[in-house]
Amino acid sequence: MKVGILIQARMGSTRLPGKIALPFGDTTILGFMLERLKFSKFQENVVVLTTEENIDDKTEEIAKKNRVSVFRGSTNDLIQRYLKAAKRHNIDIIVRLTGDCPLIDSKIIDSMVNFFLYNEGRVEFFTNCFQRTFARGMDVEIFTLLLLEKLDSICRLPYEREHIVPYVEENTEKFKFFEYPNERDDSKYRLTIDTIEDYETLKSCITYFSSKEFSYNDLVQMIEQNPSIIRNQTVHHKAYTE
Repeated sequence: MKVGILIQARMGSTRLPGKIALPFGDTTILGFMLERLKFSKFQENVVVLTTEENIDDKTEEIAKKNRVSVFRGSTNDLIQRYLKAAKRHNIDIIVRLTGDCPLIDSKIIDSMVNFFLYNEGRVEFFTNCFQRTFARGMDVEIFTLLLLEKLDSICRLPYEREHIVPYVEENTEKFKFFEYPNERDDSKYRLTIDTIEDYETLKSCITYFSSKEFSYNDLVQMIEQNPSIIRNQTVHHKAYTE
């Protein structure tokens, strides 16, 4: 079974346009994320999924600069974008990430993929973000190509097709579904980038580390020791239908 890390990323963000190309350390937000993913045991099959719009020529440029494959597809139908990309790259197990999570920890990804592979046939959807115990920004969803094909035939509402997982979240009993809990509740922390407050917070976070190879636990420990670094506590996370 071929595992692929598929990252959806685009320049046309509504709340912070062009955020994936903003300066972040010595690179960009998306570039930083791609460099951190090189620490994963499954980094050989990383693909950036973006749109066919001209503005996302920049997204493709960032990916290629990091020697990462690019697939360009539908702007709003993410089910189709993921489905076509997975088939193009012969991927059986999809690790879904979003390009606004530059601090994602490859150790979390590897642990979840190993569980998925060990339980092959007994799990088709695995996530750490429905019942949130990790900080927002550590979101990982793993599912089979077969499940994605199933969603393609079931999902009709625009928000279901744009966000891929709402139907699963609303109907977990219909799927071989498992969750990956954190050892503590860190759900109060916001380590994703949707707004300028998020951006400034995460820029401050990375100044505490001398390299890009820091873990999620390192990050949380640093925040607990430096609570004033968090300046995005009041940011509202958009719902699927917003």
